[in-house]
Amino acid sequence: MHMTVERVSYLHEREIDELMNRIKHSYRPDVHTEAQIIRKAVSFVRKGARFAYRFAKDESSVETVCTDGVDHLVKLTFSEVDATCTCEEPGWCPHKIAVVFHLYSQFHSLTDWLHEWQQTEVTQMTLKLSERSPEAWNVVLRQLTNPLRNMDPRENANVFIHETSLMDQKVIPLAPFEWEWKPLFDLFYRLHVVDAAWSYVQVHLDDSNQFTYREWQLQMWLGEQIGKIKDHAQSLRKKLRLFETDVFYDALKIMIQSITLYNKGLFEKRLELFRVMWDLLYTDQASQKKELARLLEEDSAEAPFFAAYVYLEWIDDVALEKVAAQTGGKRVTHWLPLADHALDMGQTESLAIIMESIYPYIGTYYELLKTNGDKHHFIRKMDELLEEAHFPEIRREELFMLYGKDGVSAFGDFLIERERFDEWAALMHRFNVPYDGVDPDTLKFVLANDPASVMPLLHTYAMQFIQEKNRHSYRRAVRLFKNMKTGAKKSGKIEFWNRYIDTVREQYKRLRALSEEMEKGNLNL
Repeated sequence: MHMTVERVSYLHEREIDELMNRIKHSYRPDVHTEAQIIRKAVSFVRKGARFAYRFAKDESSVETVCTDGVDHLVKLTFSEVDATCTCEEPGWCPHKIAVVFHLYSQFHSLTDWLHEWQQTEVTQMTLKLSERSPEAWNVVLRQLTNPLRNMDPRENANVFIHETSLMDQKVIPLAPFEWEWKPLFDLFYRLHVVDAAWSYVQVHLDDSNQFTYREWQLQMWLGEQIGKIKDHAQSLRKKLRLFETDVFYDALKIMIQSITLYNKGLFEKRLELFRVMWDLLYTDQASQKKELARLLEEDSAEAPFFAAYVYLEWIDDVALEKVAAQTGGKRVTHWLPLADHALDMGQTESLAIIMESIYPYIGTYYELLKTNGDKHHFIRKMDELLEEAHFPEIRREELFMLYGKDGVSAFGDFLIERERFDEWAALMHRFNVPYDGVDPDTLKFVLANDPASVMPLLHTYAMQFIQEKNRHSYRRAVRLFKNMKTGAKKSGKIEFWNRYIDTVREQYKRLRALSEEMEKGNLNL
């Protein structure tokens, strides 16, 4: 006998409450796999999965078809407070739970129940924090951030962002009441979040072939977390350190060592975290030397780069050169953030050491770049660093030759800055740069300083416009002829110019529209 969902819920309210309690005490929100089952069941209800109810003859059980793309027959036996499902998953599958949730939601708030269920996790974690120690903090915060550690890399970025926002809400009641402890606890929490999320974020930001909205979301999220870590660290640096907090700072040293040395990819972000925590944790020379010695003893292939950062801070170019010689320049992505740091500090000698190390590998790294935007940015960046490091111009030009067409814009600016105008014009010819691809201000500057060098290039562009055979293009060609006329007059080549323009006019005399535009242009001198 078919029944409405409201009728079923009304007749068996007590049994449904009992089923809800059973679910509540069988599934823990802090266990990722169990929390996923509850979330999936809730999504069935909220996304409008179809439920069709019918009573058995004795009305002791009800059957319903739960549809989530595939039909599953769920049977609730109220007399035994039990359920079965055709999906044949062991225990309470999402379909069984979804049916109970659907019945419960007819006269109660499923949102309130879900919130209360989730609060049990917070209550349990609060009890664990009754002992104020770094061990207790780490246990609770690791438990809180575990869903990020277990997240499938294929999961949608919106789900990831939502999960992190839920954690931000859950951590609020866990924070210490005393104001002097709050920044320290918040710093612990943010480091745990970044560490837990690293695998998911790194896969999308390091291995992506294109920059999409998903990558933008994750990049912004990671930048926001590092920004908050900076704020907490800065707040702690301004305060007197309590004797009780020494063990917490020792724990932070272990955490940042783990995050920076044992996570993979996104080295620039890891170095940024290392820099922030270095200023907070290693405030005296003795602790700095001890940490440096530990880095030099590490087996990690990336440890020398963090040591190189320390040498940059100490302005120890002899030690930096030794690290560069031992490590080599193959890891261009690891050296570039250090090069930027040396540039920001105005240490041109240190920058020169780094750039000398990576110079032989720049071409190999450039070939690995996938998008034109990445390539153009890299070319500009490298030339800027080499210029600040006072590299000879011939060595910079060697790289431009290697870049080929992608380096035309940067190489063109390089030539213009040195007033090598004829070489600039030859470069435009060599790579067939279209007229609209040339910066108008650059062209005007060349015409003003060395018009003769650019005349062949302008002739090529004018001929291309004429070949398009429409009046608009003829007008563009005439404007170029006017520029050439001005250049010829300025360089004293009046007779040459008149012969040239008469030859062009004779060659294209059958193009009436062009002849009219050239006549209007008054092109003879």
